[in-house]
Amino acid sequence: MPEKALTLTPFIGRAQEIDEVVDLLRDPACRLLTLVGPGGIGKTRLALEVASRLHDQFPDGIYFVPLAPLCLCEPDDIMTTIAGVMPFRFHHENRGPREQFFDYLREKHAKRLLLVLDNFEHLLECSEIVSEILAETTGLKILVTSREALNLQEEWVRQLTGMSYPDHVNGHPLEEYSAVQLFVDRARRVRGDFDLTEDSRSVIEICRLVEGMPLAIELAVGWLATLRPADIAQEIQRNMDILATRARNLPERHRSIRSVFTHSWELLSDAERDLFRGLSFFRGGFTREAAEVVAGASLHTLAALVDKSLVRLSTTGRYDIHELLRQFGEEQMRASGQMEASQRRYIDYYLGMLHELEHDIKAYRQVEALDLIAADFENVRNAWQLAIQQDHYAALNRAVESLHFFADMRGRYHDVVALLRMAIEHLPPDADPEQTRIRCRIQARLARLILLGGIRIDPDLPPLVDDCLALARRVQDQAEAGFCLLVSGIIDVWESYQDPWCEIQWATSDFEEAHAIYTALDDPFYKAEALVWMASVLETAEPRKSIELLNESLAIRRAINDRNGIAWITLNLGWMTGLELEYRDSEHYAREALTLMREIGSLKGILNAMSELARTTMLRGDLESARTLADEMGALAEETHSREGKMLVVGLRSFLACVMNEDYITGMELAAKNYAISQEPFFGHNDLGARLGKVVAACGLGQYDEARKRYATLFWQRRDEPIPATICLALEAAALSHEGTPDAAAELLGLAFHQPEWVSGWLHRWPLLNRLCAGLESQLGTAAYLAAWERGSQLDLETTIKAILGERDGATDRPAAAGGQSLPEPLSSRELEVLALIAEGLSNREIAERLYLSVGTVKVHTRNIYSKLNVSSRTQAIAQATRFKLL
Repeated sequence: MPEKALTLTPFIGRAQEIDEVVDLLRDPACRLLTLVGPGGIGKTRLALEVASRLHDQFPDGIYFVPLAPLCLCEPDDIMTTIAGVMPFRFHHENRGPREQFFDYLREKHAKRLLLVLDNFEHLLECSEIVSEILAETTGLKILVTSREALNLQEEWVRQLTGMSYPDHVNGHPLEEYSAVQLFVDRARRVRGDFDLTEDSRSVIEICRLVEGMPLAIELAVGWLATLRPADIAQEIQRNMDILATRARNLPERHRSIRSVFTHSWELLSDAERDLFRGLSFFRGGFTREAAEVVAGASLHTLAALVDKSLVRLSTTGRYDIHELLRQFGEEQMRASGQMEASQRRYIDYYLGMLHELEHDIKAYRQVEALDLIAADFENVRNAWQLAIQQDHYAALNRAVESLHFFADMRGRYHDVVALLRMAIEHLPPDADPEQTRIRCRIQARLARLILLGGIRIDPDLPPLVDDCLALARRVQDQAEAGFCLLVSGIIDVWESYQDPWCEIQWATSDFEEAHAIYTALDDPFYKAEALVWMASVLETAEPRKSIELLNESLAIRRAINDRNGIAWITLNLGWMTGLELEYRDSEHYAREALTLMREIGSLKGILNAMSELARTTMLRGDLESARTLADEMGALAEETHSREGKMLVVGLRSFLACVMNEDYITGMELAAKNYAISQEPFFGHNDLGARLGKVVAACGLGQYDEARKRYATLFWQRRDEPIPATICLALEAAALSHEGTPDAAAELLGLAFHQPEWVSGWLHRWPLLNRLCAGLESQLGTAAYLAAWERGSQLDLETTIKAILGERDGATDRPAAAGGQSLPEPLSSRELEVLALIAEGLSNREIAERLYLSVGTVKVHTRNIYSKLNVSSRTQAIAQATRFKLL
């Protein structure tokens, strides 16, 4: 092999692939090895790098044979080209060239030689010459590069794919990825000051767009003198033609990605071209069935494209196409004039699949159906968008139910909400009756996903859903009326979380009517759903009745194998049994729910089950397990961009920072983060972490008055709830000790530690309390300390808490500051307006109409009022405002 053939720019990455190929060629059984991959994947360079490492294995010679210049597939031409790079010369004699060359090989019979036959794909019809050469020798081996295997008996095949690259910024060092290594190395030749840290996201995006294809990366880097990495990434998304070079010393076929792909395209038969065009619609892979239905694929033609490295077959049995190749195929489809008809087949296949899976999702084959949608979600997304462009509203209507199930059950709220909003915005304003029905059907499901997913958009949902319900009643669509009633009730439940005095009875009525409808329609799935929401309305007022309804729903869901519903009811039962002070059962349900959520792949469910389990383990004193769960939650919330998950995590970490590490500053900061997120629409009922963190951190920092102001915020309704009561007792004990009343402090500690271990275990782990107990015993003497402790353990919990809060015989919370003084944080003028209307008895909806605000904005102002007044209900807010002369 000429030395100049080995003179390459330094080889970057792919060390593992090189080692594997080297090992294969050292294997005595392997005499013919073909490196197969699409154009631009770096087959030639890898083959040369491998050859450079095998001089000891082939001491008699390594010969590089470039076959790309050969235009005709003639065995003698191939033989002549091979002979031309070896120390052999043809002579004018009676023997023909073929006989002369094979005699030469026989003379070299035992010599250890390596031939590198580069770019064989256009000469496959003449591949028998390779077998003939091998037959004449024993020491010779052949390494071939080709876009398609030679399909010879002696052949070993090694598939090459793109270099490794990250899908997103994931915390791993970027330099570990070979595609990034190549980009940076080439970038610093173009721009010596190139800094990966400044453009890491754009470099990752470029590597992702070209799927690690080495030639494409090098061509992209060539534009760094003119464009920023972010601009290059945008251009690649628009058009692959940016992936070209002006370098004069590259072969024409390597000067652009288009040239590389055109060369492959020209080697295809008409049938193969037709199929490749049809496959260009697919996103994220496809099944053989989809290829047959959408693109008319025969097994033979599909296999041919796989053999030619234009289509890839994964270990899961799915096929996919390199993204740049797919773009090229789509261009060919547009030029063919068959685009619209092919798109319609694609739309009908994937949106039709959603419709067919609707029954499976609601019963018996739920997980399998959801897995099918997950595997093809990019195709579903693309088909939905194409259907919108083609005004194919009937297909959208058939698909929306399953699509919204998938969003809810697999936590893909943001993705699907965007698709539903896109459809609604595209529907014409002067829609005909059928289009209006479709709009309402999509709108109702959009509303449900906004609520359940906690999406940070704040449309005025009640009137939208009311309109949908009115239309369903008018056209006598009972199933749709039942759905709209469910969504209407959920809106009322969500508003009750923001405002306990809102019209919750409306929700009860809605859920009961929906339950009656679905019972009459014999729809067990939605009947069970109505029961769950009926239970949610009663969870505080009638917890036992709520649990009965949950168990009734659970029985139905088990009968139809609704595994998502089973998992969520299990989690709800954990919450309800906790309210009933059955803490052991509560933790058991939380663990079972987490297992179930993981089995069904519900991201939201996993986060919520983890949160509940972390809370229970934390309160009973297993702080290490709680922190492990919080860390796992944090990683999952970050990965899935779950705002709710992030809120729950910082709430847990706030409390743990205080109790485990006594890092009260961090605890206060995390509590503030939790509170900030909780003030966003639909999160107001989940700021418990902020309230716990703030009050514990304030105590740890010695800010006892500040902590006392916040005691009341820990309680929901009852003052004998063990969890907030235990916290309140411990903190007040610290405050009393600081104020010089050790007997009272010891009594409160006795009552706190007397609470069930499932809510008081954390007290033993807090160093501040350990020091407090030791200090009180030293100050009082052991006998007096134990006597005070015993007296405290006999106190009535509710009476003691009310005394701490300054409540007497049902009076409202004591003022957050002395009467007549200004509030620590004054109300804004808008908050004062909202407060005045609350005092008039107006609902959130009525306040919104009066002040020309959205309901969501009114809820934010109401939460701020509660926080500043240190109250948790309208009645308390009005009483507190009266004391401060704000009304």
